This record gives sequence, structure tokens and C-alpha cells, in this order.
Amino acid sequence: MEQHDVFSRKIRWLAIAVGLSASALFCFLSPVAAFVPALLPLGAALQPSLADPGKRIVKWFIWAWALGWSPGLVVTSFLMLLYNLPHARYFVVLRVLSTVSALLILWWDIELIVDGTRRIRMWRSAPVQEPRPVSWGLWIFAVALNLWVGWGLTNVISIYHGAGDLYMLVMSMVEAVIVVAFDAYMTWRVVKLRRSRFADVQG
Repeated sequence: MEQHDVFSRKIRWLAIAVGLSASALFCFLSPVAAFVPALLPLGAALQPSLADPGKRIVKWFIWAWALGWSPGLVVTSFLMLLYNLPHARYFVVLRVLSTVSALLILWWDIELIVDGTRRIRMWRSAPVQEPRPVSWGLWIFAVALNLWVGWGLTNVISIYHGAGDLYMLVMSMVEAVIVVAFDAYMTWRVVKLRRSRFADVQG
């Protein structure tokens, strides 16, 4: 069992809290939009009990969520604090939920950065090993992620009409850059594995 693909209990509990608060926030805006944030606590809760490909898929989903969705939620919460919204109960609850979500996300992102730094140091100090083959589950996840982000970017570009849509365009481009980096990492792993096997055959 590859426990290095499993996040710590603290990070998983924070992911559950972030996902639930974000789902509650999006429910006020659109119930359909709450679906993606709801996947975060589900994946974080199930990660330790999943098979190795499932652990890696959840790991990459958490990182993609943190890098792609977190900035948007934090900016949205900041804008809600700046705007002079009505004092109706709906807007008060919306502002409280957005503030709680932003604080939880910032705390979670800090924990992820600390954990990622620790993992990089461990990886650099560990002896060189043959790279692991990319599982079918990870390939399926990569294809689904490319289709989802590509469709979202295409849709945003098609409805772009000026500065009012600039934020959505920038966020979609950030997500696309993250996905391209993930694709490059997958390709690098495949190339590295083939070179390693070729060197073994030659040797």
C-alpha cells in the first residue's frame, strides 16, 4: 500500500470542511454548481480505503481543486466583503459562508504547501528508483479532466463579451495551465519509464 499518496488526517479533515462550506456557499448561488465541491469531502474521506490508483486520483484531484478553485473562491469572498450588499438574511448568510470558506481554504492551502514541501524533500533524499507505470485509472482521470476543463474554457471564450467576463476567462486559463502541466507530468513519467526499461535491456 502506497501511503505516500495518502494525505495526512489533518489535511483530509480540512478538505472535508472546505468542500462542505464551498458546497453550502454554491447551493445559495446554484444547486447544480455545488456538485463539484461536494466531491472534495467524499474523496478526502475515502482516500485511505481506496486502491492505489484511487489514492493517486484523489491526490491529484485535491491538488487540482486547491490550485484551480481555491483562488476563485477566495476572490469571490473578498469581493463580497467589499460590496455593500443588502442586509437581508440571505446576503448575511452568503457573506458569512463566503468568509468561512475563504479562511478554511487559506488554512488548507498553507497545510498543502507545507506537506508538498516535505514530500519534495523526502523524494529528493530517497534513493533513485524505477518510475512507476501510469495506471489506467490515472489515464481515465486525465482524459476526463482535459475534457472538462477544455469544455469549460471553450464555453467561456464563446460567451466572452468584455471586461465583465475577464475574471471567468482568467480562471479558466489558469485551470487550463494546470491541466497542461499535469499532462506534461504524465508524459514525462511515461518517457522516463521507457528510457529506464530501454537502459535495462541494453545493459
